[in-house]
Amino acid sequence: MRHIGIVLFTLLAVLFFSCKGDPEKQEAVLHIRLKKDPERINPLIFPNPTAREVYQYIHLPVADYNPESLTLEPILIKAIPTEMAIDTGKYKGGIAFDLEFSDQATWDNGSPITADDYIFTLKTVNLPMTNAGRYRDLTQNITDVIPNPTDKKKCRVIFAKDYMLALETCINIEVYPQYFYDSLNVLKNYAFNTFTEGNIKALSADSILVRFADAFNSNIYSREKISGSGPYKFVSWTADQNLVLQKKENYWGKNLSTPILKQGPEKIIFQIIPDETAAVSQLKAGTIDVMTEVSGDNYTSLEKDDVFGKQFSFYHPALIKQYYVILNNQDPILKDEKIRKALAHLLDVQSILDNLEGGKGIRTVAPIHPLKKTFNKNLVPVPYDVEQAKSLISEAGWTDSNNDGIADKKINGKMQNLELEILISGQELGKKLALLLQENAAKAGVKIIITGKDFKLIRAENVKTRKYQMVASVLSQDLQTWDDMSKWHSENDTPDGSNEMSYRSSAADALIDQILLTKDDAKRVELYQKIQEQIYNDQPAIFMYAPEERIVISKKWKSSATVKRPGYLANTFEFVGVAANK
Repeated sequence: MRHIGIVLFTLLAVLFFSCKGDPEKQEAVLHIRLKKDPERINPLIFPNPTAREVYQYIHLPVADYNPESLTLEPILIKAIPTEMAIDTGKYKGGIAFDLEFSDQATWDNGSPITADDYIFTLKTVNLPMTNAGRYRDLTQNITDVIPNPTDKKKCRVIFAKDYMLALETCINIEVYPQYFYDSLNVLKNYAFNTFTEGNIKALSADSILVRFADAFNSNIYSREKISGSGPYKFVSWTADQNLVLQKKENYWGKNLSTPILKQGPEKIIFQIIPDETAAVSQLKAGTIDVMTEVSGDNYTSLEKDDVFGKQFSFYHPALIKQYYVILNNQDPILKDEKIRKALAHLLDVQSILDNLEGGKGIRTVAPIHPLKKTFNKNLVPVPYDVEQAKSLISEAGWTDSNNDGIADKKINGKMQNLELEILISGQELGKKLALLLQENAAKAGVKIIITGKDFKLIRAENVKTRKYQMVASVLSQDLQTWDDMSKWHSENDTPDGSNEMSYRSSAADALIDQILLTKDDAKRVELYQKIQEQIYNDQPAIFMYAPEERIVISKKWKSSATVKRPGYLANTFEFVGVAANK
């Protein structure tokens, strides 16, 4: 019996260690750290950077930018459509695009992805009662979508007016399964051009549409029931803990070469770990495999570590986003551009960039990313200059009348201190920049109050209601050459609009309106230069810098990085196992 036990133990040991050393027999589960709960997985109503890290594997757009070439490639359609001029009929002078959806593309229930799904998606966005304002700013430029009467895979997208971002507007949008999100075919009974802001009163009186919009806006279709055409399916979500995606079986795109359609890990688990120290500990322990937005100190420390440096891949691609502090331009104090400019002089951005980012980043001056050809290189970043800030504050009529170290001024008949509140979430960068601003501002007689708050609450309770003065934030952009500038247009200064700063400039509005209709590339670039100069002069926000991402990935995975946000594409990772660390 003793000999039998020894034999069995030996066999079990051999099996255990052979499995441990064989990557194919290890569980190919990729663990990714998220800094915060993504709140919603519904890109149409919540195109948030954190949520994007998750929903890009569930919800696919008609077409998207290739992570390597950074050019548009078809995802759900057969080819990128060509713009066609409309010479006759009621849309004469406009343009059109013909879309043909892929024969292979199917939904999770096996039904084909058709033009009906595309039309349903656009109707959902354009329905004024849905919280899809950011997409709606663009899609309302689409006048009509005409389905092909003999082929459900085809449709024609009509723009009554020539529009600069027409191609991107009609193809760079996630398509939703009509059968899943509108099982009763509610929207099918309404004409496409019904859903306009001009009809909001009539639409709001339609109880059927109100119920549909309420359901679509709710957590039901953002946290509980989620379905798309991507390579992974939603499995579970434990709030503030983790979110699990599973590789789909018999996926329609698994044999195609398009990167976003690939299926690498068997399962992707997003672990929500706000504290960076805890996240780094788990990274070292091997319980998480991917960590983004690593602080400069931790990134350098890990990279130079004799042990851990060999176990991880280190990437720092440029990111098409920038950090900035949004200012409420209609606040009684901040409506004065001199005060806004003074605040910009009081934030030592270069110090933040050097000390917190290890110098990895580019100073910014306006909304356009410095790597784009439309960026205005003639604009000089606002320097840290306390004396210049003092001068501007004095010019604005603020003095320290009672010698308490804080400037004051009579506003609406009442003496008021130059006191401003900055709202920050729990992120380390926000805390440090707020403290630096507070310290420097005090030298110029400005009192800064720092208030920490969950960003979900900041957005809902402060930004949307405009009950704030300053908020540390991120301006995310896309890879398209021509940026959508609607965020800076006065007409979008609404609770659901993208102009969160209530920035209002007739000069800026005129330039933005002109950009949208300009076809000549050289003239477009010139207009972008001018709009940046106007925004720079008005200083509606404090523009800081465009960071480089800092990503650390376990060498258990064959991985790569990309400029395309969030800096990596997890579904393309190949599991190679612990052998890669040896």
